[in-house]
Amino acid sequence: MFRTAENLAEAAVPELGDIVTVELLELTLRGEVPPPGALCGSTPLRRAAFRSRRGASGVRPAYAVGDMIPVPPTTPYRQTLAHLRPRLIRELNDDSLWLARDAARARVMREARVHSLVVVPLVVQGVVLGLVALYRRADSGPYDAGDLQAAATFAERAALCIDLVRRRIQERARARLLQRALLPEALPSLSALEAARSHVPVEGSGGEWFDIIPLSGARVALVVGATEGEGADTAVGMSQLRAMILTLALQDLAPDEILSCLDEVASRLDREHEAHLQHPFGLKYVGSSCICVVYDPVTAHCSLSRAGDADLVVVHPDGTVNSPVLASHPPLGAGGQPFEATEIDVHSGSILLLNSGGDDAPLCDAQATAERLYEVLSRSGPDAQEILEAVRWDVSCGHEPVVLVTRTRAFDADNVATRSLPPDAAAVAAARRWTGRQLARWMLNELAYTTALIVSELVTNAIRYSTGPVELRLINDDRTLICEVSDTSSAAPRLRKPERSDESGRGLPIVTQLTQHQGTRYTASGKTVWTEQDLPT
Repeated sequence: MFRTAENLAEAAVPELGDIVTVELLELTLRGEVPPPGALCGSTPLRRAAFRSRRGASGVRPAYAVGDMIPVPPTTPYRQTLAHLRPRLIRELNDDSLWLARDAARARVMREARVHSLVVVPLVVQGVVLGLVALYRRADSGPYDAGDLQAAATFAERAALCIDLVRRRIQERARARLLQRALLPEALPSLSALEAARSHVPVEGSGGEWFDIIPLSGARVALVVGATEGEGADTAVGMSQLRAMILTLALQDLAPDEILSCLDEVASRLDREHEAHLQHPFGLKYVGSSCICVVYDPVTAHCSLSRAGDADLVVVHPDGTVNSPVLASHPPLGAGGQPFEATEIDVHSGSILLLNSGGDDAPLCDAQATAERLYEVLSRSGPDAQEILEAVRWDVSCGHEPVVLVTRTRAFDADNVATRSLPPDAAAVAAARRWTGRQLARWMLNELAYTTALIVSELVTNAIRYSTGPVELRLINDDRTLICEVSDTSSAAPRLRKPERSDESGRGLPIVTQLTQHQGTRYTASGKTVWTEQDLPT
């Protein structure tokens, strides 16, 4: 808004005045709509622009740009706002009564040898946005009726420009509110990692998002992305992409598979919008950037894939910093090449910094980032939020759409127990006994009975419907007890409501009642059926 006001003032000098000032209502500057009609009372204005012609560069303004300006009664400024009509002062006399009420301006006008002025309101559809004051000084001729008409015409066009900027500010403010409402309110508390995030909407933003998605097996998906455009439409598009990724991640797909599906959906939606010439909301998905990282605390391994220029930086526990070489891929919807997954191992305590990218260098070059990170981490605490606060400006080069910082945790070997089982019905009883002993070691005897029922059902199904070996794994992540049964079959059990006369099919409904979460994820060698039970408090 200030830049627009400066441009308008510059356009009016020297054709319309030797000195030009623009004052706006505070509501206008905030993008809000002032009440219609004339302004009554002592509504203050804020100085938005000041310009003087060459030769008058030594003129000092009574108020600096950004200052609040009082509007005393009986002055031309108050009369202009009260009657919504331009005011012409052909000849400025030192004995004018209104000058005594506006001493600050009077002093400067005398110093600048101002002898004539015009004050015109900035009005759009009956709404006052502010005013423009034009001054002539020294040897310039006084204003006349023709100048008054020219000033009024200028003010009409200037008001339209100011109102357009006001609308854009209002739209961006709404987009930021909508964006905040569509982003996670709080980060989940997980055993796999400690997380902190920073989202500082830059001017015109609205399409950056982040997510932390708990997955089966204590794994977690980290997502950061940005859609093109600005405004509420972009925020809506962002929320739809976020919902798509959440849905795909909960299917336990690999990161490259998630982005492949998202890429196809983005292309299809954009084609549908183009077929209808213009989507009613102007949404756009093609061109979005995104990075998806899946971290497994059991193996301390990351699998990741990206579209566009979203990036990842890893800070290892020994202080070394590197940016993994990720397979590059154009933004979503560009097509042309398949997505690839990058596999990396990370030690417990490593810090992952995900950035949504942008034209202003997401985390700058890797070497400079490494040097700054090393310096910043040496003075920051171990808490992820402290690290985030330290790196948010020092490392991101002043450009920060979205930064997600996580400190990884790896599970101790004592928290994971695995048992291989032969494809034999007798293995079910052995699995139950082994489960009971393991829960006793973890002092989780309260869950022994229910877990034995779960293990019996899952192992029985695995042996019945697969031909290869079966693996039983228990994970104690200090919050939940995870039970996983893996086999070589790709056929997943289906939950259905059994009829009264059915003699089978009641095992899975019982498992569902005994657990908080359950599901199936597919692997290269078959599938894994998993359940989660909350640990007793």
